[in-house]
Amino acid sequence: MENFRTKAIAEMTKNERDYLRNELNEVDKKDINEQLELIKEQSEKQKARIDIIEKEHEKTQTEVENLKKNTNVICSPFHSKRKRNFNKLCKSRVWSLFNNDIDSCEYVLFSSFLFKKIYGDIATKFDLDSWHDLNMENYEQENSMYSQAKEFANYWTPSGWYIRHCIDSLIEKRDNGVLSSEKCRALTQYLKSTNNGEINPFAA
Repeated sequence: MENFRTKAIAEMTKNERDYLRNELNEVDKKDINEQLELIKEQSEKQKARIDIIEKEHEKTQTEVENLKKNTNVICSPFHSKRKRNFNKLCKSRVWSLFNNDIDSCEYVLFSSFLFKKIYGDIATKFDLDSWHDLNMENYEQENSMYSQAKEFANYWTPSGWYIRHCIDSLIEKRDNGVLSSEKCRALTQYLKSTNNGEINPFAA
C-alpha cells in the first residue's frame, strides 16, 4: 500500500482510513500499556517504600516501648525519691526484726545477712533479676508492682530454712576458727535461747 499518510482524510479510501485507524489504535494501546506499566512500576516502588517505612515505624515503636519498659523501673532517675523511700522501708523492717537493738545476739549474727536478704526475696517474689527492676507503672495504684512490693517488705520475715542456713554457716566458721569473738559469744547465746537453733526468732 502506497504512503497515504500525507493525504487528507477525505481523499483516502475506506481501506486506507481503516488501516490508519487500526494503526492509531495500536499506537494508543501501546502508549496506554506503557503508561500502565509505568504506573504499576511506580506503584510497586511506592508500596516498597511504604513497607520499609512501616517496618521502620514498627521497629522504632518497639524500641520506644522497650525503652519505656526498661526505664520505668525503681532505679531510674525519675523514681529516685521513691527508691530512697523504698530503701528506708526495707531497712526499717529489718531493724524492727532486731527490735532496733544493735547489742542483741540476733543483730550481731544476722544483720549482715538480713539487710541483703530482704532485697533478694523481693526480687524472687516478683521474678526479677534485682529489686532495682521493680516496675513502676501505675505505681500509685494498689495493685501495682511497687505497691505490692511495699506491702511485701512491710511484713517480710526470713524463712526458718534461711536462718538455719545462716546458723550452719556461722557454726562452720566458728569451728574453723575464723569467726570473730563477738560473733562466737553471740552464737553461743543464740543457740542456747533457740533450742540449738531450732526456733526462728523472727517468725511471726
